[in-house]
Amino acid sequence: MDTYDIAVVGCGPVGLALARLLAMKGLRVAAIDPNRLVCQHPRATHLDDETMRLLQTLGAQDMEHQFLRQAAWTLHREDGQAFLQQTLPEEESDQGWRTDYQFHQPDFESRLRGLLAADANADLWFGWTATAIEQDDKAVRLTLLDRSTGAETTLTAGYAVGSDGANSFVRQAMNAEVEDLHGTQRSLIIDIHPFEHPAQLPADSGFIWCEGKRPVTYVPISPPMLRFEFMLLDGDDAAELERPQSVYDLLSRWLEPGSYRIMRTDTYEWHARLVHGWRSDRLLLAGDAAHEMPPMLGQGMCSGLRDAANVAWKLAAVVKGESPQALLDTYESERAAHVRPYIEESARQSNLIEALGMGAFPELNGTQTIERYRPLLGPGVVAQPGGAIGQLSPQPRGANGEKLDDVSGYGFTVVGNPEVTSAVSVDAQRLWRQLGVVAVPETGPVIDRWLAEHAAAAAIIRPDRYTFALAADTAELERATRDLARTVSVQEVGA
Repeated sequence: MDTYDIAVVGCGPVGLALARLLAMKGLRVAAIDPNRLVCQHPRATHLDDETMRLLQTLGAQDMEHQFLRQAAWTLHREDGQAFLQQTLPEEESDQGWRTDYQFHQPDFESRLRGLLAADANADLWFGWTATAIEQDDKAVRLTLLDRSTGAETTLTAGYAVGSDGANSFVRQAMNAEVEDLHGTQRSLIIDIHPFEHPAQLPADSGFIWCEGKRPVTYVPISPPMLRFEFMLLDGDDAAELERPQSVYDLLSRWLEPGSYRIMRTDTYEWHARLVHGWRSDRLLLAGDAAHEMPPMLGQGMCSGLRDAANVAWKLAAVVKGESPQALLDTYESERAAHVRPYIEESARQSNLIEALGMGAFPELNGTQTIERYRPLLGPGVVAQPGGAIGQLSPQPRGANGEKLDDVSGYGFTVVGNPEVTSAVSVDAQRLWRQLGVVAVPETGPVIDRWLAEHAAAAAIIRPDRYTFALAADTAELERATRDLARTVSVQEVGA
């Protein structure tokens, strides 16, 4: 019987990222997935600057040069006239990366699988399906089935995380409640490989054509691949529309049959759902197992990766005995409040696109620049987040061009005025060592401006890059340090 600290059940992007973060923290991890090889067609296609920041932490930031930098979105009336264009910034955001990319998921997963394979702390159980889960107050026991040979084995882990998708086996074992946020739609997904990029389709921008019969979304994935999503209405025969002749007919306004290879035709049913109960003792959920949303915002996978970044450092601290088990209860309270607005907005937009296709078009209002939407974390490690507290922190470059996270690593970070951060007491420095805090000596104009905007001189940033505390002076920084230690440490903390 193999024994692990954590079993990650389901290793798409979320599970792979989670397993990698846990292994980086020194935990022994079982990465379990029914697919022996990476699924060769893309599902998710979009990632944002926060996701790129996580890839940087995972050691896969060099993949960025393969990603397509997205430039804009346009919404068209049925007659083809544009009624809204949203442009995306060309410069780096405060996260140190571009705001929006399109990517090829099989390459993304292959890179993360390779990083795990090279990590001595991780074992790959690819091609194995979890068929039974039991837990007691000390461990989780999983029965696994080898899909190719029919062999069975049993693993034991301190905790198990189900990142096994919308039909999660782990969630079923937990009997968790699922809330419907009313965004159910069906879409026909068509992925193609054009032999030459069609001149009439933008190479770095997407659009939505709001047609009454069948609204269509176009997005370039990763050159040369293109995706079309046709929203299906009641009465549409999905099986008929998936046939090659139907595909040729649907795409005929843009492409000649024979000018491309059809890579995929599938009908997906999208839902807007939020699970209540992301943790049941030693079982937890992440990604689509915990929440689902329509694709309108491109935030489904991004939200799952935020789950991984949030729960990995907490699990590591609990397993190592550094933090109480109650710290794991802050996972759902923080993340569910953060992801709910994305689910609700994606459902609203999905329903709106369907309505627009019926002819309810607004007046033309020109071009808009998209403002990045960043919700607050819910209460958890901090009882009442607000302002910059519970908000994503910026990632500046240092004097030599290095990015903050490359200096601090996947741990707590203190940034700010060196006169303030270097003046903390011996007791505060002891707590920093106990918590693994890295104090970054250089701040730079980005951090200086950010702190000045919030009337602060220093900040404590969490491993998942969200802000724990701001401090106006050394005394406040020391108080914030003690507050952090009381929340996440099992050791005695002085007044």
